[in-house]
Amino acid sequence: IKVMVESVMLQQTPDPKMTQEFLGDACKEVDRMTAIVSDLLTLVGMDSGETKLNLEEVDLNALVSTEAHRLQPKARERGIELEMINGDKVEMQGDLIKLGQVFYNLIDNAVKYTPRGEHVRVEVARKNGQGYVYVRDNGIGIPKEDCEHIFDRFYRVDKARSRETGGTGLGLSIVKQIVLAHGGNIEVDSRENVGSTFTVSLP
Repeated sequence: IKVMVESVMLQQTPDPKMTQEFLGDACKEVDRMTAIVSDLLTLVGMDSGETKLNLEEVDLNALVSTEAHRLQPKARERGIELEMINGDKVEMQGDLIKLGQVFYNLIDNAVKYTPRGEHVRVEVARKNGQGYVYVRDNGIGIPKEDCEHIFDRFYRVDKARSRETGGTGLGLSIVKQIVLAHGGNIEVDSRENVGSTFTVSLP
């Protein structure tokens, strides 16, 4: 950011086009740094036990549908079909805001890493007293050796792609911490160039 700003400042006759481009890049970097700081603060709060769950009755179908709906414009822009499948009615005690963050993050990732013309499917189901949410895509997939690390902090499968899409390397770690705090579990099943399925189970 400093280099970009100084480059503009040192120009005796600034080029408007270049100035706009540099300032736009600087804004993107500020947004990325803000996201990193926000994610770090979230994790610090969870680690210290200061982050409390505000429990209330949650309709899992409605919550996941809302997050999918929020991402429909982004999916359409990328030429991706985003489909929401509601199964059995699933109600639970949970933190509406934090669970919303979980499903927004998972669906957003699926849209980011799925090629144009492909699809993302989100499904809610109930089995054996548990609520299940499946986020399936037929995107680029995750190498087998990376699957066991993707919930680690700052771990990125594709560092160049993550930076391009604004990833901080903390999103999936936060997702896992929130799910575990609700007494649930999250798993991933993925194959390169075939796609990925993230499965969240909640009591």
